Amino acid sequence: PVAPLPAPQPAAAAAGVYEPRSAKGPVPKGPEAAPKHPGLPPQVDVRDMRAFLLAPAPKGPLLQCHIERTKAGFLSSYPKYTMHLRQPSGESVVLLAGRKRGQSKSSNYLMSLDPEDLGRDSGNYFGKVRSNFIGTEFVVYDRGVNPGKDKGGQPAPLSQPRQELAVVLYKQNVIHTRGPRKMTVVIPALEGGERKVFRPTTDEDSNMLNRYKADNVDPELVCLKNKTPKWNEAANAYVLNFNGRVTQPSVKNFQLTIDNTDASDEPVVMQFGRVGENAFTCDFQYPLSPLQAFGIALSSFDYKIACE
Repeated sequence: PVAPLPAPQPAAAAAGVYEPRSAKGPVPKGPEAAPKHPGLPPQVDVRDMRAFLLAPAPKGPLLQCHIERTKAGFLSSYPKYTMHLRQPSGESVVLLAGRKRGQSKSSNYLMSLDPEDLGRDSGNYFGKVRSNFIGTEFVVYDRGVNPGKDKGGQPAPLSQPRQELAVVLYKQNVIHTRGPRKMTVVIPALEGGERKVFRPTTDEDSNMLNRYKADNVDPELVCLKNKTPKWNEAANAYVLNFNGRVTQPSVKNFQLTIDNTDASDEPVVMQFGRVGENAFTCDFQYPLSPLQAFGIALSSFDYKIACE
């Protein structure tokens, strides 16, 4: 699992760096000790919730969100995940909720505007996340329909095919080895504030995954990579500095930066991690939208046969 950066020095703890009671030794130095996302998040306008969820988040300080995992009754095997936005005023706003669907050949999560209304046919349905069988490739879609069929199993009108919003790739671990996950996230590029539209209508169309595999420097795609955790003797774990926003070690914890030859200078555009048994933080900024960030987070929750 990836742990928060230990900080036994009082000055470091006061700066918002997690300080586990068992931590010993000096605070690690270098780029990993100071991610570039200082400051307070901005107050955001969520009056048009649907537009806010699809638009890129503001540049600068990460928007601070938290995700609650709810396990209850006969659906305990399919928890509900609810994402809340924390405004600087202290107000908590529900953004999205998601749940894994049963009876699917591969992992399939529905995303909804209403935590109490998670039906595929609901007007609150807002998107989905689907994986391959072994959990190494995930695609985040908007609420459009599968172009191959409509809700009744008939060919769908091409005026409403689903749009691809993100692809999340997890590298398979070598057999009998364990370590931090390695993630790649591919999203459509932005130009003039508008997102490049990927809406393949047939299997032959070039979707985002195929385009990335064919050319991972495609100008119409933006590639994000997770920051590589560093081994820390004091914590006896791989660690990242989450600036106090993550407090418990977990294999699910990660930070994403825009892929660059000098990744140490790239700002964190998303970070996700555990703060309780069923509580997680999910912070993000431009170029990610809230819907993309939530879909990426759901992929981290999912069990991965080839990566665990």
